[in-house]
Amino acid sequence: MYDRLHNVRAHIVASAASLPERYYPQRHLAETVAEFITANKLRFPVDLIHQLFENVRITGRHFEFPVEGFCASPPPIANSAAVAIDACVRHSEINVRRILSETGLRARDISMLASVTLTPAVPSIDARLMNRIAFRSDIRRLPLAGLGCMAGVAGITRVADYLDGRPDEAALLISCELSSGLWQGSVQNDLRQMIGRLDQEPHLHGDIVMAIVTAALFGDGSGALLMVGRDHPLARNSTVRIVDSRSNWVPDTEHIMGLDYVDAGMRNILRPEVKTFVAEALGDVILPMLAAHQLEASAIGHWTLHPGGPRIMDAAEEAFDLSATMMRPSREALIDVGNISSATVLYMLDRILRGERPPAETTGLVVAMGPGFSQEAALVVWS
Repeated sequence: MYDRLHNVRAHIVASAASLPERYYPQRHLAETVAEFITANKLRFPVDLIHQLFENVRITGRHFEFPVEGFCASPPPIANSAAVAIDACVRHSEINVRRILSETGLRARDISMLASVTLTPAVPSIDARLMNRIAFRSDIRRLPLAGLGCMAGVAGITRVADYLDGRPDEAALLISCELSSGLWQGSVQNDLRQMIGRLDQEPHLHGDIVMAIVTAALFGDGSGALLMVGRDHPLARNSTVRIVDSRSNWVPDTEHIMGLDYVDAGMRNILRPEVKTFVAEALGDVILPMLAAHQLEASAIGHWTLHPGGPRIMDAAEEAFDLSATMMRPSREALIDVGNISSATVLYMLDRILRGERPPAETTGLVVAMGPGFSQEAALVVWS
């Protein structure tokens, strides 16, 4: 067995998470879509809409954008984009200030600020945050884009790479995702156009189902982590030690997961065939990393697995023979808030760190999948 203290690349020492105050039960959201179908005289079974919303096993979701005007004309894209950018900065500020307050650090003690989000912003969210919090002007910034759901784990591993080479420094990772922005015209246009052509183009039925499933699955939320190098004074307060990481990419799969730009904004892509890649892809990212440390998958005592959706989690559970206890953090997060893309793993880590932690010295994995089709994994030890 390898020495779990050997080659520690970075430590997670603090976390924070923030959710929009606006909350909708899943049934209310399903009824909103069903009312839209009826109001627009679209020929699509309303009972199937309710079934698809129930199938994702979510109780409700937090939304930054209201859905009360879903049947009315959506606001201009520029308005929604401005609201999304401001909300991402606001939630990130809440999370960062909480971390700084709880650890006693000053903003100028941070050497790197990394950010992950699907919200298009130039300057990036981290740059805008610097106008609200007095970080150093020479802080290193790392905005990561295009990684989708796996960006939270990718952010952790990239920050760990940085701190491995600068072991006396501290870094912040922030994430904010607002999938409810897709309800501001994109979902409506997709349903109206595709259902309107369904009689002539019956193959569109699968795309319609995909549009409804993504509307049923994704929610809004944010998270942040404070990470330090092994020689930083706060390393003694470590909650999670990052030992190693791996990345994986499956060729010619970009069509099964991602975002497309359409006239009304962005369209979420999550095709059902993604589940057929999960077992092999996770094996390709996880097993070589475990082998490098003479570990079997059975030695992993805790999984922080991004809850991409019920079928994706089912595939992962079967592939690695995971118990209900192992899957509980993922399934509970999905039930409570839905899939909040890159912020989900950060939100999950905050829930764990503020709740019931794994026993000290438990070996764990932090894993997520995203567009590409890509995977990111970190081997950790809980402190």
